[in-house]
Amino acid sequence: MNQADTLLYGAAASREIDAHAIAHLGVDGYELMQRAADATFDVLLKTFPGIKSISVCCGKGNNAGDAYLVALRTLRYGVRTQVVAAVDPIELSGDAATAYADAVQAGVEVADITAPLTGEVIVDGLLGTGLNGAPREPFGAAIDAINASGQPVLSIDVPSGVSTDTGSVFGKAVRATVTVSFITRKLGLYTGAGVSHAGTRMFADLSIPNEMYVAKGIPMQSWDAAVLPALDANTYKHRRGHVVVAGGDESMPGAVAMAATAALRVGAGMVTAVTRPQHSAAIVSRTPEVMVQGFGLGADNSDAQDVMQRADVLVVGPGMGRSDWSEALFEAAQQSGLPTLVDADGLFWLAQRDRWTGGALTITPHQAEAARLLNSAADEVQGDRLKACVDLSQRYGCCGVLKGAGSVVFSNAGAIVGICAHGNPGMATAGMGDVLSGVLGGLLAAVYAETSSALKAVSSLAAGVALHSAAGDAAAQHYGERSLLATDVITELPGLMQTRRVS
Repeated sequence: MNQADTLLYGAAASREIDAHAIAHLGVDGYELMQRAADATFDVLLKTFPGIKSISVCCGKGNNAGDAYLVALRTLRYGVRTQVVAAVDPIELSGDAATAYADAVQAGVEVADITAPLTGEVIVDGLLGTGLNGAPREPFGAAIDAINASGQPVLSIDVPSGVSTDTGSVFGKAVRATVTVSFITRKLGLYTGAGVSHAGTRMFADLSIPNEMYVAKGIPMQSWDAAVLPALDANTYKHRRGHVVVAGGDESMPGAVAMAATAALRVGAGMVTAVTRPQHSAAIVSRTPEVMVQGFGLGADNSDAQDVMQRADVLVVGPGMGRSDWSEALFEAAQQSGLPTLVDADGLFWLAQRDRWTGGALTITPHQAEAARLLNSAADEVQGDRLKACVDLSQRYGCCGVLKGAGSVVFSNAGAIVGICAHGNPGMATAGMGDVLSGVLGGLLAAVYAETSSALKAVSSLAAGVALHSAAGDAAAQHYGERSLLATDVITELPGLMQTRRVS
C-alpha cells in the first residue's frame, strides 16, 4: 500500500515530497501536472457522467496550471468548456504558463473571472495549497460566485480558501461537491471546517512510489479489529479490567448507563456506576451486568471511594452536571489517584481548577470544551485543532482526543497520534460522547489492568476513537444520519470488533 493512502500531509510536507519526486524520479513538474489533469478529468467523468458543459475557474500557480489542462481535456472530449481567469495569464510563469499556452493552442478560450458561470459543473482551480490568509480580490468574489451558482463543484487539490495545514477557512472558501488531491492526502481536508468544504474526497498518487514520501505525515486512524489482542483462555474478569463510571446527576442517569454499557461491550471485565443513589434501579434494569454504588452529597461515601480505589480506570463526567454534588464527585475521583478519563461536565470542573492532581489523565473535549480548558475562544480552537491538542497536552499533562469532524488523537508528549478516518454528522446527537467515553474507558481498563497487554494507552485511545466512529457510520447505514441515536452505535460495536479493517 502506498504511504499516501494512510498518511496526511500539510503544505510544506507536500511540497517537500513533490520536490523529492521531481529530483529523483526523472520526471519534471509539467509531467506531474499532466498526470494531475488526467486524474481530475477521470474523476470529473466518473462523478458527473453525461456532462455537457463545464466552467473552469483558474487562478495562479500550479493549481491554475492543472485547471487549464483540465479545460484542454474537456474541450477535446466534446464538453462545452468555459474558462474564466482570476489572474491575467500574462502573470503566469513556469509550468502554469506552459499549461495555459498549451490550452490556448488547443482552442481553449479564456474570459475574465467576472463572466457569469455557465457550466453545469464548475472546476475550482483558483487557489492551491500555498494559501495562508484570507483570499484577496478578485479571488474572494470568485469564491462567492462559485458558491452562489448552485452547481456542483470539483475542487483541485484543496477547495479554494481552505487551509491545507489546519482545515480552517480563511474568511470564505469554496464548498466543493468533490475534491481530488494529488500525491499527498491534504491534512486540511480531514479535520475541522475542511471536512465540510471538501465534499467527497478523492485521491490520486500520480504513480509516485513509497520511497519518495520523505516527509513526516500524520496517520489516518481507521478501525481494524486486528489491533485487539486475543483473549487468553485463562483470563478472568479482573484481568480484563474494572471501569468505574462516575456521573449521573439529577435527571441524567442515561449518560452513565450508556457509558457503562459501551465499556462492557468493548470488553471490560467489570463496570461499576458511581452515581446518585436513586438511579440504581434505572441503570441495573437497562444493563444488569453493571454494578451501581450510590454517592450522596454530605453522606458517608466511603463505599464509593473504596470502589474507585479498586478500579483500573475511572470515566468521570457522563451526566455529571455542575451542582455541589457534581463537584464533590469530581474531587473524589481526582483524589483516587487512578488513571482517569474526563469527559462532558467533568471537563467543566477540570477547567474550573485549571490543573489535575489525580492519576494518568485522558480528556475527550469538543471544541467548546477545549476552548474553556485553554481559556480561549471556540473559533480559535477550531482554527487550528492540532495546535489546540498540543496546548491541551502541555497544560494538563494529558493525552486525549479533540472531538469533531476529523477527531484528533494526541499523546501526553503533545504528539499528534492520528486523525480519525470515520464519522458522520448524524453523530452530533445527545449521548454520543458518553458512548465514546465508555468505549475508551473499556479499552483503557484492559491496558491498566494487564501491563503485558499488546496495546498501550495511547494506542487504545486511537483504536477506540476509530471503533466508535466506524460504529457510527455502520449505524447510519441502517437508520440514516438524521435518525441516528447514541445507543445505535453501541449495537454496532460487537460486529465491528469481529471484522477487519474498515476503509
